[in-house]
Amino acid sequence: MTDFANIKGVLFDLNGIITDSWRYHSQSWRQIAEGIGVQWNQDLEEAIKGRDRIDSLNEILRVGGLVGKYSDQQKEALADKKNAIYQQMLEIMNPDDILPGIRDFLAELRLNHYQMIIASASANAPKEIHKLELEDYFPLIVNLADIKHNKPAPDVYLKAAEMLHLNVDQCIGIDDGIVGVESINAANVVSIGVGDPEVLTMADINFESTKELTLANIRQSWPK
Repeated sequence: MTDFANIKGVLFDLNGIITDSWRYHSQSWRQIAEGIGVQWNQDLEEAIKGRDRIDSLNEILRVGGLVGKYSDQQKEALADKKNAIYQQMLEIMNPDDILPGIRDFLAELRLNHYQMIIASASANAPKEIHKLELEDYFPLIVNLADIKHNKPAPDVYLKAAEMLHLNVDQCIGIDDGIVGVESINAANVVSIGVGDPEVLTMADINFESTKELTLANIRQSWPK
């Protein structure tokens, strides 16, 4: 395990870390799932959190026993429908949607000369950062077109470290989803899971809320 003093960059998931846009994703996916006869529940919601559109849809189809029932073209149409619903919901997003403690944490990171980047599974990340008025903190966002595999593969976090011109052992990754934490760990980056520690059991460090994200708390919780 790398020493905390070596850390120079912080790789952020977006949904559930910077803002609670996950609730919009969840509502959108619920409409799609129930529209094709798949019952929505908390386990299904947790299983798709952090995945891209097609992976999320494939998981919904798997849970509903519908694997093989839809062509690739039909799946693309369902994914596009979900995104259209989400885009409509996204129009109301504004800086008030930034999660508690995040503004202070970003300011603290900047003051201490840490580099920052968004490593999100969402293709909507640039629009969301714009709506939140956080472009000044996040001029860098991983473009999903530049990676081969989305979370839980390590690609998005590896690309984020590369874009900061840092080695993976110089970075921390922060995510709120199981597949996101898996992605960080697969990239050999120190992982911080924000959420229920009984769910995010694979994280190197756990905080239950974004309010706990401070350099002092991270340093104190650093794995021995």
